[in-house]
Amino acid sequence: MSEQKAYQHILSELASDYFHYLASVFPVMCASDEFHFMPRAMSAAGYYDQLDSLGPDEIKSCISTLKLFQTRLASLEPDEDDLEGRIDLEMLRNSIAGVLIELETKASWSNNPLLYLKVAFIGLDHALGKPASGTDEIAHRALARLDALPRLLKQAAVNLKKVSVTHGQACLLMIKDCREYLYQIKEIIPETLRSSMLPGMDRANHALEGFQRFVQTLTFVPDHQLAAPSLEDTLRNHFGCATELSDILEIGRSEWEEAMTRLRTLQDRINPRKNWLRIYEDYFPEDSAGLDTFYLYARESERLRVFFRDHGFRAVEPGVSPEVAQTPAYLRSIRASASFSAAFSADFREKSFFYITTRIEESLGREAQNLLRERLHREYRFLTAHETFPGHHLLDDNRRKIPNPVRAQIESPLFYEGWAYYVESLLTGCGYVYDPLDELVDARRRLWRAARCWIDVGTSTGELSAQNAVDLLMKTGYSREEAGRHLDRFRLNPGYQLCYSLGRHEIMKLRKVYGTRMGQDRFHREMLTAGQLPFHLMEKRFQGLLQNNNDKVKR
Repeated sequence: MSEQKAYQHILSELASDYFHYLASVFPVMCASDEFHFMPRAMSAAGYYDQLDSLGPDEIKSCISTLKLFQTRLASLEPDEDDLEGRIDLEMLRNSIAGVLIELETKASWSNNPLLYLKVAFIGLDHALGKPASGTDEIAHRALARLDALPRLLKQAAVNLKKVSVTHGQACLLMIKDCREYLYQIKEIIPETLRSSMLPGMDRANHALEGFQRFVQTLTFVPDHQLAAPSLEDTLRNHFGCATELSDILEIGRSEWEEAMTRLRTLQDRINPRKNWLRIYEDYFPEDSAGLDTFYLYARESERLRVFFRDHGFRAVEPGVSPEVAQTPAYLRSIRASASFSAAFSADFREKSFFYITTRIEESLGREAQNLLRERLHREYRFLTAHETFPGHHLLDDNRRKIPNPVRAQIESPLFYEGWAYYVESLLTGCGYVYDPLDELVDARRRLWRAARCWIDVGTSTGELSAQNAVDLLMKTGYSREEAGRHLDRFRLNPGYQLCYSLGRHEIMKLRKVYGTRMGQDRFHREMLTAGQLPFHLMEKRFQGLLQNNNDKVKR
Protein backbone atom coordinates (compact mmCIF):
# COMPACT_ATOMS: atom_id res chain seq x y z
CA MET A 1 0.00 0.00 0.00
CA SER A 2 1.37 3.45 -0.96
CA GLU A 3 1.90 6.10 1.71
CA GLN A 4 -0.95 8.14 0.25
CA LYS A 5 -3.36 5.22 0.29
CA ALA A 6 -2.28 4.35 3.83
CA TYR A 7 -2.97 7.94 4.90
CA GLN A 8 -6.41 7.89 3.29
CA HIS A 9 -7.23 4.58 4.96
CA ILE A 10 -6.16 5.82 8.41
CA LEU A 11 -8.08 9.09 8.01
CA SER A 12 -11.19 7.24 6.84
CA GLU A 13 -11.07 4.90 9.84
CA LEU A 14 -10.51 7.80 12.26
CA ALA A 15 -13.44 9.71 10.79
CA SER A 16 -15.69 6.66 11.01
CA ASP A 17 -14.69 6.04 14.63
CA TYR A 18 -15.29 9.71 15.50
CA PHE A 19 -18.75 9.89 13.96
CA HIS A 20 -19.82 6.55 15.44
CA TYR A 21 -18.57 7.52 18.88
CA LEU A 22 -20.43 10.84 19.00
CA ALA A 23 -23.58 9.24 17.61
CA SER A 24 -23.58 6.67 20.41
CA VAL A 25 -22.98 9.24 23.18
CA PHE A 26 -25.10 12.12 21.84
CA PRO A 27 -27.65 10.56 19.47
CA VAL A 28 -30.23 13.35 19.74
CA MET A 29 -27.75 16.17 19.24
CA CYS A 30 -26.15 14.41 16.26
CA ALA A 31 -29.53 13.76 14.64
CA SER A 32 -30.79 17.35 15.03
CA ASP A 33 -29.79 20.63 13.41
CA GLU A 34 -30.56 22.45 16.67
CA PHE A 35 -27.02 21.78 17.96
CA HIS A 36 -24.70 23.52 15.51
CA PHE A 37 -21.53 22.36 17.28
CA MET A 38 -22.24 18.65 16.63
CA PRO A 39 -21.66 16.81 13.36
CA ARG A 40 -24.66 15.18 11.71
CA ALA A 41 -23.32 11.71 12.47
CA MET A 42 -25.57 9.41 10.45
CA SER A 43 -25.23 6.37 12.70
CA ALA A 44 -27.29 8.28 15.29
CA ALA A 45 -30.29 6.90 13.37
CA GLY A 46 -29.53 3.60 15.10
CA TYR A 47 -30.14 5.15 18.53
CA TYR A 48 -33.64 6.63 18.25
CA ASP A 49 -34.45 4.76 21.47
CA GLN A 50 -31.72 6.46 23.55
CA LEU A 51 -31.19 9.93 24.98
CA ASP A 52 -27.82 11.64 25.24
CA SER A 53 -25.34 10.94 28.06
CA LEU A 54 -25.00 14.17 30.05
CA GLY A 55 -23.70 13.08 33.44
CA PRO A 56 -20.45 14.79 34.58
CA ASP A 57 -18.48 11.53 34.38
CA GLU A 58 -19.75 10.86 30.85
CA ILE A 59 -18.91 14.42 29.80
CA LYS A 60 -15.42 14.14 31.30
CA SER A 61 -14.88 10.83 29.52
CA CYS A 62 -16.09 12.32 26.25
CA ILE A 63 -13.70 15.28 26.55
CA SER A 64 -10.81 12.89 27.10
CA THR A 65 -11.82 10.73 24.14
CA LEU A 66 -12.14 13.75 21.85
CA LYS A 67 -8.67 14.91 22.85
CA LEU A 68 -7.34 11.47 21.93
CA PHE A 69 -8.95 11.88 18.51
CA GLN A 70 -7.22 15.26 18.27
CA THR A 71 -3.86 13.67 19.06
CA ARG A 72 -4.37 10.97 16.45
CA LEU A 73 -5.35 13.52 13.81
CA ALA A 74 -2.39 15.75 14.69
CA SER A 75 -0.03 12.94 13.72
CA LEU A 76 -1.45 12.77 10.18
CA GLU A 77 -0.04 14.79 7.32
CA PRO A 78 -1.30 14.36 3.74
CA ASP A 79 0.86 14.82 0.67
CA GLU A 80 1.47 18.40 -0.39
CA ASP A 81 -0.58 17.84 -3.54
CA ASP A 82 -3.48 16.09 -1.78
CA LEU A 83 -5.84 19.04 -1.33
CA GLU A 84 -8.91 16.86 -0.80
CA GLY A 85 -7.12 14.95 1.97
CA ARG A 86 -6.08 18.19 3.65
CA ILE A 87 -9.65 19.46 3.45
CA ASP A 88 -11.03 16.35 5.17
CA LEU A 89 -8.36 16.51 7.85
CA GLU A 90 -9.01 20.16 8.66
CA MET A 91 -12.78 19.67 8.71
CA LEU A 92 -12.42 16.84 11.23
CA ARG A 93 -10.09 18.92 13.40
CA ASN A 94 -12.53 21.83 13.29
CA SER A 95 -15.48 19.60 14.15
CA ILE A 96 -13.75 18.13 17.21
CA ALA A 97 -12.70 21.60 18.34
CA GLY A 98 -16.31 22.81 18.10
CA VAL A 99 -17.59 20.00 20.32
CA LEU A 100 -14.82 20.62 22.87
CA ILE A 101 -15.58 24.35 22.97
CA GLU A 102 -19.19 23.52 23.84
CA LEU A 103 -18.45 20.81 26.40
CA GLU A 104 -15.30 22.15 28.03
CA THR A 105 -14.95 25.90 27.39
CA LYS A 106 -18.62 26.91 27.49
CA ALA A 107 -19.63 23.88 29.57
CA SER A 108 -23.24 24.47 28.53
CA TRP A 109 -24.24 21.21 30.23
CA SER A 110 -23.52 22.92 33.58
CA ASN A 111 -25.27 26.25 32.95
CA ASN A 112 -27.91 25.98 30.23
CA PRO A 113 -31.18 24.24 31.19
CA LEU A 114 -32.48 24.56 27.63
CA LEU A 115 -29.97 21.91 26.54
CA TYR A 116 -31.81 19.24 28.55
CA LEU A 117 -35.27 20.21 27.37
CA LYS A 118 -34.09 20.23 23.75
CA VAL A 119 -32.52 16.79 24.06
CA ALA A 120 -35.60 15.39 25.82
CA PHE A 121 -38.24 16.69 23.43
CA ILE A 122 -36.39 16.71 20.14
CA GLY A 123 -35.51 13.14 21.08
CA LEU A 124 -39.15 12.26 21.69
CA ASP A 125 -40.21 13.93 18.45
CA HIS A 126 -37.58 11.94 16.54
CA ALA A 127 -38.69 8.69 18.16
CA LEU A 128 -42.25 9.33 17.05
CA GLY A 129 -41.60 10.83 13.63
CA LYS A 130 -38.48 9.39 12.05
CA PRO A 131 -38.85 6.57 9.48
CA ALA A 132 -39.55 3.19 11.05
CA SER A 133 -40.40 -0.35 10.03
CA GLY A 134 -43.81 -0.05 11.67
CA THR A 135 -45.75 1.01 14.74
CA ASP A 136 -43.97 -1.54 16.96
CA GLU A 137 -40.61 0.13 16.32
CA ILE A 138 -42.09 3.60 16.90
CA ALA A 139 -43.63 2.42 20.17
CA HIS A 140 -40.37 0.82 21.34
CA ARG A 141 -38.19 3.85 20.79
CA ALA A 142 -40.79 6.37 22.03
CA LEU A 143 -41.35 4.40 25.23
CA ALA A 144 -37.60 4.06 25.77
CA ARG A 145 -37.07 7.80 25.44
CA LEU A 146 -40.09 8.59 27.62
CA ASP A 147 -38.65 6.30 30.30
CA ALA A 148 -35.26 8.06 30.06
CA LEU A 149 -36.71 11.58 30.14
CA PRO A 150 -37.26 11.84 33.95
CA ARG A 151 -33.68 10.63 34.55
CA LEU A 152 -32.34 13.24 32.14
CA LEU A 153 -34.17 16.07 33.91
CA LYS A 154 -33.00 14.82 37.32
CA GLN A 155 -29.45 14.83 35.94
CA ALA A 156 -30.00 18.42 34.82
CA ALA A 157 -30.88 19.42 38.38
CA VAL A 158 -27.58 17.92 39.56
CA ASN A 159 -25.47 19.42 36.76
CA LEU A 160 -26.76 22.98 36.65
CA LYS A 161 -24.64 25.23 38.86
CA LYS A 162 -25.27 28.71 37.47
CA VAL A 163 -28.04 29.73 35.10
CA SER A 164 -28.23 33.07 33.33
CA VAL A 165 -31.33 35.25 33.38
CA THR A 166 -31.88 34.75 29.64
CA HIS A 167 -31.57 30.96 29.78
CA GLY A 168 -33.60 30.69 32.99
CA GLN A 169 -36.53 32.71 31.70
CA ALA A 170 -36.46 30.94 28.34
CA CYS A 171 -36.40 27.60 30.16
CA LEU A 172 -39.60 28.37 32.06
CA LEU A 173 -41.32 29.32 28.80
CA MET A 174 -40.08 26.17 27.12
CA ILE A 175 -41.32 23.96 29.96
CA LYS A 176 -44.80 25.35 29.38
CA ASP A 177 -44.48 24.65 25.65
CA CYS A 178 -43.19 21.12 26.27
CA ARG A 179 -46.21 20.35 28.43
CA GLU A 180 -48.46 21.59 25.64
CA TYR A 181 -46.59 19.33 23.21
CA LEU A 182 -47.20 16.32 25.48
CA TYR A 183 -50.89 17.16 25.58
CA GLN A 184 -51.01 17.46 21.80
CA ILE A 185 -49.39 14.11 21.08
CA LYS A 186 -51.66 12.43 23.61
CA GLU A 187 -54.53 13.46 21.37
CA ILE A 188 -53.02 12.19 18.11
CA ILE A 189 -51.15 8.96 18.95
CA PRO A 190 -52.73 5.88 17.34
CA GLU A 191 -55.23 3.97 19.45
CA THR A 192 -52.96 0.91 19.31
CA LEU A 193 -50.20 2.82 21.12
CA ARG A 194 -52.32 4.79 23.54
CA SER A 195 -52.46 2.36 26.45
CA SER A 196 -48.72 1.68 26.38
CA MET A 197 -47.60 5.29 25.97
CA LEU A 198 -49.95 7.26 28.25
CA PRO A 199 -48.23 6.21 31.52
CA GLY A 200 -44.86 7.28 30.12
CA MET A 201 -46.31 10.61 29.04
CA ASP A 202 -47.76 11.15 32.49
CA ARG A 203 -44.34 10.43 34.05
CA ALA A 204 -42.73 12.85 31.60
CA ASN A 205 -45.24 15.54 32.52
CA HIS A 206 -44.59 14.93 36.21
CA ALA A 207 -40.83 15.20 35.57
CA LEU A 208 -41.40 18.53 33.83
CA GLU A 209 -43.29 19.80 36.86
CA GLY A 210 -40.40 18.80 39.09
CA PHE A 211 -37.86 20.44 36.80
CA GLN A 212 -39.93 23.60 36.74
CA ARG A 213 -39.94 23.71 40.52
CA PHE A 214 -36.18 23.25 40.55
CA VAL A 215 -35.56 26.04 38.04
CA GLN A 216 -37.84 28.36 39.99
CA THR A 217 -35.67 27.86 43.08
CA LEU A 218 -32.56 29.08 41.26
CA THR A 219 -31.25 32.62 41.53
CA PHE A 220 -30.47 33.52 37.94
CA VAL A 221 -27.19 35.35 37.43
CA PRO A 222 -26.72 38.31 35.08
CA ASP A 223 -25.96 37.17 31.54
CA HIS A 224 -22.61 38.92 31.35
CA GLN A 225 -21.31 36.71 34.18
CA LEU A 226 -21.74 33.66 31.97
CA ALA A 227 -20.66 35.23 28.69
CA ALA A 228 -18.49 32.62 26.99
CA PRO A 229 -14.93 33.86 26.34
CA SER A 230 -14.57 31.76 23.21
CA LEU A 231 -14.99 34.06 20.19
CA GLU A 232 -11.43 33.79 18.82
CA ASP A 233 -11.25 30.09 19.70
CA THR A 234 -14.54 29.50 17.88
CA LEU A 235 -13.43 31.43 14.80
CA ARG A 236 -9.99 29.90 14.47
CA ASN A 237 -10.52 26.35 15.63
CA HIS A 238 -14.19 25.56 15.01
CA PHE A 239 -14.97 27.66 11.92
CA GLY A 240 -11.45 27.42 10.47
CA CYS A 241 -11.55 31.17 9.81
CA ALA A 242 -8.26 33.04 9.43
CA THR A 243 -9.82 36.52 9.19
CA GLU A 244 -8.65 38.91 11.91
CA LEU A 245 -11.25 40.17 14.38
CA SER A 246 -10.48 43.76 13.40
CA ASP A 247 -11.28 42.92 9.77
CA ILE A 248 -14.55 41.22 10.72
CA LEU A 249 -15.48 44.28 12.76
CA GLU A 250 -14.85 46.43 9.71
CA ILE A 251 -17.01 44.13 7.57
CA GLY A 252 -19.88 44.67 10.00
CA ARG A 253 -19.38 48.43 10.11
CA SER A 254 -19.10 48.74 6.32
CA GLU A 255 -22.22 46.66 5.76
CA TRP A 256 -24.05 48.84 8.29
CA GLU A 257 -23.10 52.01 6.43
CA GLU A 258 -24.01 50.53 3.05
CA ALA A 259 -27.39 49.34 4.32
CA MET A 260 -28.14 52.66 6.02
CA THR A 261 -27.26 54.59 2.86
CA ARG A 262 -29.49 52.28 0.82
CA LEU A 263 -32.37 52.74 3.27
CA ARG A 264 -32.12 56.52 3.07
CA THR A 265 -32.00 56.42 -0.72
CA LEU A 266 -35.08 54.22 -0.85
CA GLN A 267 -36.82 56.46 1.69
CA ASP A 268 -36.33 59.46 -0.61
CA ARG A 269 -37.55 57.42 -3.55
CA ILE A 270 -40.66 56.00 -1.87
CA ASN A 271 -41.78 58.82 0.43
CA PRO A 272 -39.29 61.49 1.57
CA ARG A 273 -41.76 62.74 4.16
CA LYS A 274 -41.64 59.39 6.01
CA ASN A 275 -38.84 57.79 7.99
CA TRP A 276 -37.61 54.55 6.38
CA LEU A 277 -38.49 52.55 9.49
CA ARG A 278 -42.07 53.82 9.41
CA ILE A 279 -42.28 52.96 5.69
CA TYR A 280 -41.06 49.46 6.52
CA GLU A 281 -43.55 49.00 9.37
CA ASP A 282 -46.47 50.28 7.30
CA TYR A 283 -45.73 48.02 4.33
CA PHE A 284 -47.97 45.02 3.78
CA PRO A 285 -47.48 43.40 0.32
CA GLU A 286 -50.71 43.45 -1.69
CA ASP A 287 -50.05 40.01 -3.15
CA SER A 288 -50.07 38.49 0.36
CA ALA A 289 -53.20 40.22 1.63
CA GLY A 290 -55.94 37.81 2.63
CA LEU A 291 -53.74 34.74 2.10
CA ASP A 292 -53.16 32.03 4.65
CA THR A 293 -49.58 32.38 5.91
CA PHE A 294 -48.70 28.72 5.31
CA TYR A 295 -50.09 28.79 1.78
CA LEU A 296 -48.15 32.01 1.11
CA TYR A 297 -44.84 30.45 2.14
CA ALA A 298 -45.45 27.15 0.32
CA ARG A 299 -46.33 29.04 -2.86
CA GLU A 300 -43.25 31.23 -2.55
CA SER A 301 -40.95 28.23 -2.11
CA GLU A 302 -42.16 26.81 -5.43
CA ARG A 303 -41.90 30.18 -7.18
CA LEU A 304 -38.32 30.58 -6.04
CA ARG A 305 -37.47 27.07 -7.17
CA VAL A 306 -38.80 27.76 -10.67
CA PHE A 307 -37.13 31.18 -10.95
CA PHE A 308 -33.66 30.13 -9.81
CA ARG A 309 -33.54 27.13 -12.12
CA ASP A 310 -32.68 29.69 -14.80
CA HIS A 311 -30.71 32.09 -12.60
CA GLY A 312 -27.60 30.33 -11.42
CA PHE A 313 -28.84 27.04 -9.95
CA ARG A 314 -29.25 24.66 -12.85
CA ALA A 315 -28.70 20.97 -11.94
CA VAL A 316 -28.63 21.42 -8.14
CA GLU A 317 -32.35 21.41 -7.43
CA PRO A 318 -33.48 19.32 -4.43
CA GLY A 319 -35.82 16.40 -4.96
CA VAL A 320 -38.76 17.73 -2.94
CA SER A 321 -39.65 20.98 -1.22
CA PRO A 322 -39.78 21.09 2.58
CA GLU A 323 -43.19 20.78 4.16
CA VAL A 324 -44.45 24.11 5.49
CA ALA A 325 -45.81 23.52 8.99
CA GLN A 326 -46.56 25.15 12.31
CA THR A 327 -43.51 25.18 14.57
CA PRO A 328 -43.91 22.29 17.05
CA ALA A 329 -45.05 23.56 20.41
CA TYR A 330 -41.88 22.50 22.25
CA LEU A 331 -39.70 24.57 19.85
CA ARG A 332 -41.88 27.66 19.77
CA SER A 333 -40.03 29.67 22.42
CA ILE A 334 -36.51 28.90 21.14
CA ARG A 335 -36.89 29.05 17.34
CA ALA A 336 -37.24 32.07 15.10
CA SER A 337 -40.73 32.65 13.70
CA ALA A 338 -39.51 31.17 10.39
CA SER A 339 -36.92 28.37 10.53
CA PHE A 340 -35.74 25.34 8.59
CA SER A 341 -35.57 21.86 10.10
CA ALA A 342 -33.54 19.54 7.90
CA ALA A 343 -34.16 15.87 7.33
CA PHE A 344 -31.44 13.83 9.01
CA SER A 345 -30.98 10.93 6.65
CA ALA A 346 -31.26 10.36 2.91
CA ASP A 347 -34.31 8.10 3.50
CA PHE A 348 -36.96 9.23 1.02
CA ARG A 349 -39.63 8.83 3.71
CA GLU A 350 -38.07 11.51 5.89
CA LYS A 351 -39.22 15.08 5.43
CA SER A 352 -37.56 18.42 5.86
CA PHE A 353 -39.75 21.11 7.40
CA PHE A 354 -40.08 24.84 6.96
CA TYR A 355 -41.49 25.87 10.33
CA ILE A 356 -43.60 29.01 10.70
CA THR A 357 -44.76 30.27 14.09
CA THR A 358 -48.08 32.04 13.75
CA ARG A 359 -49.08 31.74 17.41
CA ILE A 360 -47.43 33.62 20.23
CA GLU A 361 -47.88 33.73 23.99
CA GLU A 362 -51.48 34.81 24.67
CA SER A 363 -50.35 37.17 27.41
CA LEU A 364 -48.58 39.30 24.77
CA GLY A 365 -51.97 40.29 23.37
CA ARG A 366 -53.66 40.71 20.01
CA GLU A 367 -51.46 43.60 18.92
CA ALA A 368 -48.31 41.48 19.20
CA GLN A 369 -50.06 38.70 17.27
CA ASN A 370 -50.93 41.14 14.48
CA LEU A 371 -47.39 42.50 14.37
CA LEU A 372 -46.04 38.99 13.96
CA ARG A 373 -48.38 38.27 11.05
CA GLU A 374 -47.48 41.57 9.41
CA ARG A 375 -43.75 40.82 9.65
CA LEU A 376 -44.18 37.30 8.30
CA HIS A 377 -46.08 38.67 5.30
CA ARG A 378 -43.79 41.69 4.81
CA GLU A 379 -40.59 39.59 4.70
CA TYR A 380 -41.95 36.36 3.20
CA ARG A 381 -39.87 36.48 0.02
CA PHE A 382 -36.57 36.83 1.86
CA LEU A 383 -37.44 34.45 4.69
CA THR A 384 -38.46 31.77 2.18
CA ALA A 385 -35.29 32.20 0.11
CA HIS A 386 -33.16 32.05 3.26
CA GLU A 387 -34.79 28.92 4.65
CA THR A 388 -35.75 26.91 1.55
CA PHE A 389 -34.63 27.55 -2.03
CA PRO A 390 -31.89 28.47 -2.75
CA GLY A 391 -31.01 28.71 0.96
CA HIS A 392 -30.78 26.18 3.80
CA HIS A 393 -32.92 23.48 2.19
CA LEU A 394 -30.91 23.43 -1.04
CA LEU A 395 -27.61 23.51 0.85
CA ASP A 396 -28.62 20.71 3.21
CA ASP A 397 -30.08 18.54 0.44
CA ASN A 398 -26.79 18.72 -1.46
CA ARG A 399 -24.71 18.07 1.67
CA ARG A 400 -26.53 14.81 2.37
CA LYS A 401 -25.83 13.60 -1.20
CA ILE A 402 -22.05 14.11 -1.00
CA PRO A 403 -20.32 10.69 -1.32
CA ASN A 404 -17.47 11.82 0.96
CA PRO A 405 -18.62 10.85 4.50
CA VAL A 406 -16.64 13.63 6.21
CA ARG A 407 -18.28 16.37 4.16
CA ALA A 408 -21.70 14.74 4.22
CA GLN A 409 -21.76 14.78 8.03
CA ILE A 410 -20.09 18.08 8.98
CA GLU A 411 -21.85 21.43 8.87
CA SER A 412 -20.23 24.80 9.43
CA PRO A 413 -22.31 27.61 10.97
CA LEU A 414 -20.17 30.15 9.12
CA PHE A 415 -20.85 28.54 5.75
CA TYR A 416 -24.45 27.56 6.59
CA GLU A 417 -25.66 31.02 7.62
CA GLY A 418 -23.38 32.85 5.20
CA TRP A 419 -24.86 30.89 2.30
CA ALA A 420 -28.46 31.55 3.33
CA TYR A 421 -27.75 35.26 3.71
CA TYR A 422 -25.88 35.33 0.39
CA VAL A 423 -28.84 33.88 -1.52
CA GLU A 424 -31.16 36.49 0.00
CA SER A 425 -29.12 39.12 -1.85
CA LEU A 426 -29.72 37.27 -5.12
CA LEU A 427 -33.41 38.18 -5.01
CA THR A 428 -32.59 41.79 -5.85
CA GLY A 429 -29.40 40.94 -7.77
CA CYS A 430 -31.20 38.57 -10.17
CA GLY A 431 -34.30 40.73 -10.55
CA TYR A 432 -36.71 38.52 -8.63
CA VAL A 433 -37.46 41.49 -6.38
CA TYR A 434 -37.79 44.91 -7.99
CA ASP A 435 -40.43 46.82 -6.03
CA PRO A 436 -38.70 49.61 -4.02
CA LEU A 437 -40.69 48.58 -0.94
CA ASP A 438 -39.33 45.04 -1.13
CA GLU A 439 -35.85 46.46 -1.70
CA LEU A 440 -36.33 48.44 1.51
CA VAL A 441 -37.25 45.23 3.35
CA ASP A 442 -34.04 43.70 2.03
CA ALA A 443 -31.97 46.71 3.14
CA ARG A 444 -33.50 46.65 6.61
CA ARG A 445 -32.64 42.93 6.94
CA ARG A 446 -29.07 43.73 5.89
CA LEU A 447 -28.91 46.44 8.55
CA TRP A 448 -30.01 43.92 11.16
CA ARG A 449 -27.39 41.38 10.03
CA ALA A 450 -24.67 44.04 10.06
CA ALA A 451 -25.61 45.08 13.59
CA ARG A 452 -25.33 41.48 14.78
CA CYS A 453 -21.87 41.10 13.24
CA TRP A 454 -20.64 44.42 14.61
CA ILE A 455 -22.01 43.67 18.08
CA ASP A 456 -20.73 40.08 18.17
CA VAL A 457 -17.14 41.19 17.59
CA GLY A 458 -17.34 44.65 19.15
CA THR A 459 -18.67 43.59 22.55
CA SER A 460 -16.31 40.60 22.73
CA THR A 461 -13.23 42.72 22.03
CA GLY A 462 -14.28 45.79 24.02
CA GLU A 463 -14.57 47.93 20.87
CA LEU A 464 -18.29 48.42 21.53
CA SER A 465 -19.95 49.14 24.86
CA ALA A 466 -23.20 47.49 25.89
CA GLN A 467 -24.97 50.83 25.56
CA ASN A 468 -23.62 51.36 22.05
CA ALA A 469 -24.76 47.86 21.11
CA VAL A 470 -28.27 48.53 22.41
CA ASP A 471 -28.35 51.82 20.50
CA LEU A 472 -27.41 50.02 17.27
CA LEU A 473 -30.21 47.49 17.72
CA MET A 474 -32.71 50.25 18.49
CA LYS A 475 -31.79 51.93 15.19
CA THR A 476 -32.88 48.77 13.39
CA GLY A 477 -36.34 49.06 14.94
CA TYR A 478 -36.24 47.33 18.32
CA SER A 479 -37.39 48.83 21.59
CA ARG A 480 -34.76 49.33 24.30
CA GLU A 481 -36.07 46.30 26.20
CA GLU A 482 -36.02 44.07 23.10
CA ALA A 483 -32.54 45.29 22.19
CA GLY A 484 -31.27 44.46 25.68
CA ARG A 485 -32.67 40.92 25.44
CA HIS A 486 -31.02 40.39 22.07
CA LEU A 487 -27.69 41.62 23.40
CA ASP A 488 -27.85 39.23 26.35
CA ARG A 489 -28.56 36.32 23.99
CA PHE A 490 -25.66 37.27 21.71
CA ARG A 491 -23.20 37.29 24.60
CA LEU A 492 -24.08 33.73 25.58
CA ASN A 493 -23.16 32.33 22.16
CA PRO A 494 -20.26 34.38 20.78
CA GLY A 495 -19.36 33.81 17.15
CA TYR A 496 -22.73 32.79 15.77
CA GLN A 497 -24.12 36.27 15.06
CA LEU A 498 -21.21 37.23 12.81
CA CYS A 499 -21.66 34.11 10.65
CA TYR A 500 -24.26 35.77 8.43
CA SER A 501 -22.30 38.84 7.38
CA LEU A 502 -18.85 37.27 7.39
CA GLY A 503 -20.02 34.16 5.53
CA ARG A 504 -21.78 36.22 2.88
CA HIS A 505 -18.74 38.47 2.54
CA GLU A 506 -16.48 35.46 1.92
CA ILE A 507 -18.85 33.96 -0.66
CA MET A 508 -19.13 37.29 -2.48
CA LYS A 509 -15.31 37.51 -2.60
CA LEU A 510 -15.11 34.03 -4.13
CA ARG A 511 -17.87 34.79 -6.63
CA LYS A 512 -16.16 37.98 -7.77
CA VAL A 513 -13.02 36.04 -8.70
CA TYR A 514 -14.28 32.59 -9.68
CA GLY A 515 -17.94 33.09 -10.55
CA THR A 516 -17.00 35.35 -13.45
CA ARG A 517 -14.49 32.80 -14.76
CA MET A 518 -16.58 29.64 -14.52
CA GLY A 519 -20.12 31.02 -14.71
CA GLN A 520 -22.75 31.32 -11.98
CA ASP A 521 -24.27 27.86 -12.46
CA ARG A 522 -20.97 26.07 -12.07
CA PHE A 523 -19.83 28.37 -9.26
CA HIS A 524 -22.96 27.60 -7.23
CA ARG A 525 -22.78 23.90 -8.05
CA GLU A 526 -19.19 23.65 -6.82
CA MET A 527 -20.06 25.60 -3.65
CA LEU A 528 -23.00 23.33 -2.87
CA THR A 529 -21.46 19.96 -3.71
CA ALA A 530 -17.99 20.38 -2.19
CA GLY A 531 -19.21 20.44 1.41
CA GLN A 532 -19.31 23.28 3.93
CA LEU A 533 -15.59 23.99 3.75
CA PRO A 534 -13.60 26.71 5.49
CA PHE A 535 -13.44 29.49 2.90
CA HIS A 536 -9.66 29.51 2.49
CA LEU A 537 -9.89 25.83 1.50
CA MET A 538 -12.82 26.50 -0.80
CA GLU A 539 -10.65 29.07 -2.58
CA LYS A 540 -7.82 26.57 -3.00
CA ARG A 541 -10.32 24.11 -4.42
CA PHE A 542 -11.54 26.68 -6.97
CA GLN A 543 -7.94 27.39 -7.91
CA GLY A 544 -7.36 23.70 -8.50
CA LEU A 545 -10.50 23.34 -10.59
CA LEU A 546 -9.51 26.20 -12.86
CA GLN A 547 -5.94 24.90 -13.12
CA ASN A 548 -7.25 21.50 -14.20
CA ASN A 549 -9.44 23.17 -16.81
CA ASN A 550 -6.46 25.10 -18.15
CA ASP A 551 -4.35 21.94 -18.33
CA LYS A 552 -7.08 20.17 -20.31
CA VAL A 553 -7.34 23.08 -22.75
CA LYS A 554 -3.55 23.06 -23.29
CA ARG A 555 -3.56 19.34 -23.98
